[in-house]
Amino acid sequence: MKVLLLTPAPTHLFLGSAATVARYREGLQRCGHLCELLGATNEGGLKQSLAGTVGRFRPDIVHAHDAARTGMQLLGLRTPWVVSLSGEDVHAAMTENEHGPLVCEVLRRAHRVLAPSAAAAELVEQRVPDAIGKVDIVPRAALRLPTEGTDLRRSLGIPKQRFLIFLPGGLRPIKGQTRALALVRSLRAAGADVEMIIAGPDQDAAYANALREQASNEPGVRVLPSLARDRMGAAYIDADVVLNTSLSEGCAPTLLEAGILGRPVVAAASPGNSELLHHRETALLFETASALHGAQTEAGRYEAGQARFLRAGRCSSRPRRRWCGRSWRSIATAQQRGRWGFGFERISRGGSQRNRKSDASSARTPPHRPMD
Repeated sequence: MKVLLLTPAPTHLFLGSAATVARYREGLQRCGHLCELLGATNEGGLKQSLAGTVGRFRPDIVHAHDAARTGMQLLGLRTPWVVSLSGEDVHAAMTENEHGPLVCEVLRRAHRVLAPSAAAAELVEQRVPDAIGKVDIVPRAALRLPTEGTDLRRSLGIPKQRFLIFLPGGLRPIKGQTRALALVRSLRAAGADVEMIIAGPDQDAAYANALREQASNEPGVRVLPSLARDRMGAAYIDADVVLNTSLSEGCAPTLLEAGILGRPVVAAASPGNSELLHHRETALLFETASALHGAQTEAGRYEAGQARFLRAGRCSSRPRRRWCGRSWRSIATAQQRGRWGFGFERISRGGSQRNRKSDASSARTPPHRPMD
């Protein structure tokens, strides 16, 4: 089967989406399908047209990742097409006044809709009843990253004894990085030697500029451009904790990547995160900024900012064992078995019944318990 994959462009601004689409392509190719990628260009690169590519490649099916950014291009396309959802599609784009009706129309007309979780599938069916019966659950994947790249401490001159928080992700409002600035301020006020590195592309210029301006007045906070892919593994390893402050997520690849490498994860208990992560097993979840700050303030009682709740996350006498143990490995294994073509063959046969993957439960966890 010939599959044309669409990814949001330019790719240097949408690294998570680009990585997700790349894994779709690799999995499909392992299954014997012929794939071509449209949209994988950096700013200033040669852009291809959808109509021209479809006419030349003649795909059997077109797969667009991110309904808001790429799916709208497929409205009116005669070739069968599917759309896989981003976190913003599920939790924001479908309800926006400007683009919401068009996003819902994309889901209404798509031959199949690929959702990252059962909760996301249910939201789609609630908001777009015409999508009932054609939603498949395909959890996100993550591969173990190489860790040989230049680490953050060495390149930035950060002492080994300093507690390092790493907050990766695109700079846009839904990622909520501004919530973390007061966190470092409270830790340092409590006497902890702590630093936070925020790294990601400017996906919203106004938000990114405001974040940098605020960070410039916060000692111990640096905002960097997105790191090269071959440096991310070393960055995760070098951090004492990987932080996620998103107001909503689909299935953040950064959390999967950090967890597979055995790094402690602290994440907002937001839609998407709460399904992927289990409180005090694969991560520590916080519901409000004040709750996170209250827990972090305890860092002042421990040498070098080693907060009790972080120690608990590492499971005290057996550090990091559960963080990189069966919980994370079960997610990684279930998502790396080459099932990326799920649903495509059924479209070519005219199938339309809803089918939820039997192993999707491995990527879902019970609701978290509030932080103590």
